[in-house]
Order: sequence, then C-alpha cells, then structure tokens
Amino acid sequence: MRFGLLGPLTAQDAAGPLVIGGAKVRLLLGILLLKRGQVVSSDELKAALWGTDLPATASSSLHNHVTRLRRALGPEGAGRLRSVPPGYLLDVDRGALDSDRHEELLAAARTARLREDWETVRRACATALGLWRGSPLADLPGLGHGLPYGPGLQALDEARLVALEWRCEADLRLGRYDGLAAELYALTEQHPLREGFHRHLMVALHRTDRQAEALAVFHRLRKVLADELGVSPGRAVQEALADILRGHTEVARQTPSPPPGAAPAPGNGPAAPGGARVPAQLPPAPRYFSGRRTALARLDGLLEDARGHAGTGPIVISGPGGVGKTTLAVHWAHRVRADFPDGQLHLNLRGFAPDGSAVTPDSALRGLLEGLGVPPARVPASREARTALYRTLTDGRRYLILLDNARDAEHVRPLLTGSATSLTVVTSRDQLLGLVAVEDAQPVALDVLSHDEARELLTARVGRARVTADPRAVDEVVELTAGLPLALAVVGARAAVTPALGLTRLVERLRRARGLDAFTGSDARSDVRAVLSWSYGTLSTDAARLFRLLAVHPGPGITAAVAGSLSALPASRVHALLTELAEANLVTEGEDGRYAFHDLLRAYAVELGEQVDPGTSRRAALSRMTGHYLRTAQRGALLMDPQLAPVDPPPAAGRGVRPEDLTDVGEAREWFTGEHPALVETVVRAGAAGLDRECWQLAYVLKTYLNWGGHWADAAAVQTVALEAAERMDDPTARARAHRSLAAALRWSSRDAEAGTHLDRALDLFTAEGDLLGQADVHLDLASRYEQQERPERALHHNERALGLFREAGHRNGEAKALNNVGYFQALLGNHAEALAMCDAARRVFEELGDRRSLALTWDSLGVVHQETGDLERAAHCFRISAEGLRELGSPYHEAVSLDHLGDAESAAGRPEAARQAWQRAWELLDGLRHDDAETVRLKLRR
Repeated sequence: MRFGLLGPLTAQDAAGPLVIGGAKVRLLLGILLLKRGQVVSSDELKAALWGTDLPATASSSLHNHVTRLRRALGPEGAGRLRSVPPGYLLDVDRGALDSDRHEELLAAARTARLREDWETVRRACATALGLWRGSPLADLPGLGHGLPYGPGLQALDEARLVALEWRCEADLRLGRYDGLAAELYALTEQHPLREGFHRHLMVALHRTDRQAEALAVFHRLRKVLADELGVSPGRAVQEALADILRGHTEVARQTPSPPPGAAPAPGNGPAAPGGARVPAQLPPAPRYFSGRRTALARLDGLLEDARGHAGTGPIVISGPGGVGKTTLAVHWAHRVRADFPDGQLHLNLRGFAPDGSAVTPDSALRGLLEGLGVPPARVPASREARTALYRTLTDGRRYLILLDNARDAEHVRPLLTGSATSLTVVTSRDQLLGLVAVEDAQPVALDVLSHDEARELLTARVGRARVTADPRAVDEVVELTAGLPLALAVVGARAAVTPALGLTRLVERLRRARGLDAFTGSDARSDVRAVLSWSYGTLSTDAARLFRLLAVHPGPGITAAVAGSLSALPASRVHALLTELAEANLVTEGEDGRYAFHDLLRAYAVELGEQVDPGTSRRAALSRMTGHYLRTAQRGALLMDPQLAPVDPPPAAGRGVRPEDLTDVGEAREWFTGEHPALVETVVRAGAAGLDRECWQLAYVLKTYLNWGGHWADAAAVQTVALEAAERMDDPTARARAHRSLAAALRWSSRDAEAGTHLDRALDLFTAEGDLLGQADVHLDLASRYEQQERPERALHHNERALGLFREAGHRNGEAKALNNVGYFQALLGNHAEALAMCDAARRVFEELGDRRSLALTWDSLGVVHQETGDLERAAHCFRISAEGLRELGSPYHEAVSLDHLGDAESAAGRPEAARQAWQRAWELLDGLRHDDAETVRLKLRR
C-alpha cells in the first residue's frame, strides 16, 4: 500500500490506484495517515468529522465510515485499519507515504550540504520537490489549521520550503543563475517573512550585476519585518548585505548557516579570542550509532529555527542512565560542526559521578575560558567575573558548546552564553525543568530504542552475517536489554570479543544470569547497574522508597492514584515524589498520566527492594495495591452491573488505601481498559503471595468487565487462580462463586465440558449453603450452556427453575432476567403470544430498576419474537435499540449478536444493503474477539 499526502489524498495498492469515495471517508483516511501508528480515539474522529454539532448517530455513523474505508482499501489494506480501544489505528509501513520519501531525500540533501556536495544537494531537493502535487491534503479542508492536525500539515509545508531553499542555494553554489532570480522574486512574494529566500535573491541579483535591486530587496525585507514583527533581518541576511556593500562576489562562499565562514581546515583556521587556534574539543564521533530519527529531526529543526530567528535557547537532552544521551549529542554535534566556524567546546560536568567529584561551575568556567584561549593566569578569581568574561568572549561568535552530564539547572546556569549566535547543548539525567522554564531551554527527551533501532545498533556491533544467521536470537537480545543502548553495547561487545560464540548461546547465558548481572561491564561506565545507581543515589529518601515499591506493581504503567495506595502516601505527596522520579528520568510519564520504567530499571528496582525493604514491607505494599484495585474495580463493576452481588474486602487491605471514585459506566469502562494488564497480573501476584481473599474477590469483580468485553482468555486465567485461592479458604460461598465465575470464562472460551463440571460443583455448594440466589444464577448459566448446544428445551427447563428460585427469594431483577429468557425460548419453540407477554413484562421491570444491559438484551428477545411472527419492521426496530444499548455499555459479543439478528431481519424484509451493513459490523466485532461465530456471519456476507 502507498499513500500520497503531498497534494490531494491518493491511495494505491499493488493493482493500481484506489478510489476513496465520500468526503468524510477521505477525511477519516487523512487523519489516520497523519497520525499513523497511533490510536486515534473515536471522540477525536467524531469531532473532526462533525465538529461540535455531533449528530445523535455519530457513533454508528463513524463505524459505517470505517467500514466503507476498509472496503475502499481493498484486501491488502483493510486489515491494516484496526479497532483498538478507544478508537482506531492504521498500520502504515515506513516508506509507504510520499512524505517518507521526501524526508529521506531531505536527509540526503542535509548530509550533502555538510560535505558541500552541491550537485547531490540539488538533485535530492529537485527530486523531493517533484513529489509535490499541490498543498498537502489539499482536498481535505476539514484538516485546517484550526484543528489539531494543522501542525502536521505545517510541518509538511515547512519541509517543502526547506527543500526549495536548499535547491536555490545549490543553484547559487553551482553558478546556475538562469531564471533563478525570477523564481526567488515569486517565492519572496509568497513568503514575505522567510529570510532565506530573500537572502538567496539578494545573492542571485548581486551575482548577476544587479546590486541596486539586491539592496532594494534587503530594504523591503527590513521594512516588512519591522512592521509585522518589530525585528530586524537576521545575521545571515546582514552578512549578505555587508558583502554586497563591500563589492564581494562570493557572497555565498560559507557553509549554509549564518554567519559566513567555512569550518576551519586543520592548522589553517581563524583565530579565537586571545589569538588561540579555533577550539575543536568534541570527543570522537561514535562509531556505532543507530536510530534516533525523531530526536535528530528535533535537533535539526531547532538549529534551523536558530538560523531563521537569530538564535535559540540552550538544548537539553535528557533521559535515564545508559539511554545514549552523550552518544546522540556528540553524533549530532559532529554533523553540524560546520555551522559553528568559531569552534566547538566540550566539558564533562560529571554531575552524577558516584564519588561526588562533579565539576563545579567555577572549575567548568575555568576550563571553558582556557578552551577559548584565555591564559590560566588571566582567568578571573570570582565566578561572576568568569561568567562575564565567558559571555563577552562568546558574544557575536558562533560556538557550539557541549556540556555533558549536568546534575541540575544550577550546575549549568553560570555556563550559559549570552550570545544568540552560539548554541549550548546540555545532557543530563535530570529533565532540568528550571532551564526550560526560566532560560527557555528546548527539551529533547530520550527513551529506550525501538525494536528496529535496537536491531540496527546490535547489527552494527556484531555484524550483519551473525544477525542474518540467527535473527530470532537478535530479537531475544533486544527483548532482554529492553532497548537500552548501554545494555546493547555490553552484549554487542561480548559478542564481538567471542566471535565463535553463537548468538543463541549468548542469549542462553543472558537468560541464566540474575537481574542485571547479565549487563556488567569491565568498568563502571559500562556496568548497567552502576550507571543506574548514580541516578538512584540522587533521590530523596521517600522518592527512593517509592522507586523500590514501584517494582511491586506489575506494569506497564502506574497512575498516581495507585501509587498512592501502594506507598500509603497522600495524593499531594506521591505526586511530588513521582515528579522527582520523572525529573531524574527514573520513570517516564506517558500521555495517559501513567508512570513507567523500562525492564532493566524495573529489574534494578526489584534488586534494591530485596536488598533494602523487608519482605513484610513489600507484601504489605502488594496488599494495599490489591486492595486499591479491588475496591475501585468493585465500584466500576457495580456501575456496569448494579445487580452484581458485592463482596466485603478484608479490612487489613484497606489501611492506607484510597480507591478511585468512578461516577458512571463510561468512566468505569475507561478505567478498566486502562488498568486491564495490571489488574490481571495483580490477581496472579496476590494468589502467589497468599493473599487468598483479595485474590478471589478481585477476580470476581473483574468478571463483568472481562466477560462483557470479550477478554475470555484473561478471564479464564484469573478465575483459575481465584479458584485455587478460594479452595485454600474455609468459605464455601467463595468457592461456589469462584467455580461459577470460572465456568463462565471457560464457556466463552469454547471449553464447554470443563464449564459444565464447574457449574455442577457451584450448584452443589450453593445448594448445601441454602443460597437460593446462587442456585438461580447457576441455573441461568446452565440455560446459556444448553442454548450454545442448541438444546432449547433443556435451556427452557433451567430458566424456569431459575425463575422459581428468584421468585422464592423475592429478587425482582433476577426474576425479570429469567422471565425474559423463558420468553425468548418460548418464541423459539413457537409459543409467540406467551413469549411476547413475558419479554415485555421483563422489559418494564428493567426500565423501572435501571438495569440497562438486561434491558438491551430484552430488546433483542423482543426482536426475535417479532421476527418469529413475521413483523420484520418491529423486529428490526428492537434489534437496533438492543445493539445501540450494548454498544454504549461495552458488550461487543452481545452487540454483534443483535447486529447479526438485525441483518437477518433486514435481509428478510428485502433490504440487502442494510443487511450487509449490519452483518459487516457484526463480523468486525466477532472477528476482533476471535469468536467462532465470525465465520457464520462472514458466510452471510458472501451471499
């Protein structure tokens, strides 16, 4: 699949162009392409398609548009558009967009500019510009700059303008002046504030003996900038003007960045202050460098902004220990060093040195001044005087200053230049928020490498032949190292020094090693444990405790609310501690507000917890976390199913626990979805730790969400653990509930015989306890089991048994459920009048009690009754109400059943297109659940 964004939207597969019809379908595709690889929420898509005036049918209409888009994308593309809560995701390969090719060409041009290979610059830029067919996504006016997609479109526009600037620059360097001035005149009219085009025009006019016009261009630009922005032209334009006034003919002789002056040749460069040679202090460029495309693009963009806007604030590259901050900074500094002809300074501040030997600001200033050529005897004594001299010497010059491994903002502040023409790059494990807030520093945050980037790095270190010979082992190394560059470097070094050792054997050794033992190096800088310890050592006592306790949480991310219960700390305190951990880059805060750390940091936290915290302390933290999830999950489950019999959590689990306050079904579903992986794993951990009551109770209150949402494999896993926990307790009711919950999960997982065994055991236990409601619930489950076996008479028998038990117990909601079920099966057996009366009576009870899910299921039963009697219009109406209600409640399987019934009714009524739409949506839901019924519905679509 290939898509075009650089003009009107286009799409094509291997067979040729695709027709994407309908304005909203095209708009939907445009949004998903702009945010490729990301889940775009349904709410965001609805806002983009309809604005604030959402129709009542917005949710169903969005589903229909997605269906049409899948159909338009054809067999090759339909599977790439996936439903991923809370919205949709379009999988698009790297290189599938014309903008990807444009980005590759621009990167090649950027590299060629640094080499001053102007033929390559021109060729790459001309090819990139040839990809453009108009404004980006010009046929999708809904993606205007008023929506959140404006910046993405602006970025594409900016890339085109950069390509134009560089191609014009290459023409100037190559002496290709024909028609260039005319083109640049047009470009300056279209972009009156873009100084690069004006500068190129001034040079082109000067080179063709049109000095008066060149000066006029400058004066016009100066007036526009003053009138519009209140600023003067930048240094590059000013330098071009100076050369024109001096009569120079080689205005564009310097490398493409202000001010003029090529990178100095060794031994023949310009003098620095005090007559010293130009400083060139950068460490050697890293031999092995991989990925970091986003970070490099960010750095390049900041440099471009500095060129066009007379400088930028310092750049702060932050991230956890071992993530490759220095490697990135040095790699990029070498790439752009030609932009800084006055020299490059480098200083390792040793901010996190374990022996406390950090370079003080006073010493750092001395080193910087000596690097600028100041004799040691002339370095001032006071810090203030040193800072003043440093800023004086760098004023108006173009230096690149790399300050590595800063501890905090105060460590760096005295070392910042006052010049807009120099650039300071700082690396730190701390986020240096003070510099960002006060000194307008530009943050560049690093995390671990992606899977593909980690593979690239390992391939570079061990050789492509070994990687090709054992690709599975490479993937395992990436997994074991969590993509941490330092860990990959250690493994790569071991592989390099033992070439006879296969990667599979190396992986086996890594797996046998305990925790971080697999990633120890020959010195502290290559020892992952030591490197991480330097960050941990800076934490306050409470933050260090929280870091260790976070390993108790199963991940992948933890909210502040859960962290508060885990640590038994109030919300305000835990927020402050999480902020401290985030600023130290020991955790990362995601867009969803969850805090996470990569697997090696988790392993380090586990090690520390075992060394520092008593086992009783860690078990108490697990108990509090389980109690938090149990209490909050029960609130959510009761919102989804108000008739669920609640449990009574153990009092001990509640000490220090502050459960979350869920207010409605939507909020409950969102909470369950966000916490899903952690909830499942917490059941397992609680069971392993002997927290038996908390274990089975948490599993019990999870069953509503897991079963309704079609998460049957997870439901079977947690209910199996819960039953084991319940069997260890002297509580027959707990065992009965656990058997019943496990039976439901097994039945949905097509393990019918096992489900039957557990239902029989649950019925025996409830009967022995005299629990009428428990017995009735099991009879409802047995009826559902017989329905799946297509044995309606047996299903009717158990529903009637349930009806009698609910009536004996005086439970109106249960009685109505059984009544609806009896009516449904009476309809299947031909007793239509009796069936209609029963289902309608159940409907009225559910409306009175506010049981929305049972009401939606009853509407489906009523639809079946009407279809059996031949009233297809009324049947379709009932099925629509049922499907919509189940969609709102997040019950995809039963929604699919109602949609399947709706398709049958529409087909019988002679409306094939409406039937196809209903079946298509039903198939999507069932296929997403990997349910066997998906094949049955698919066959209907092939009619």
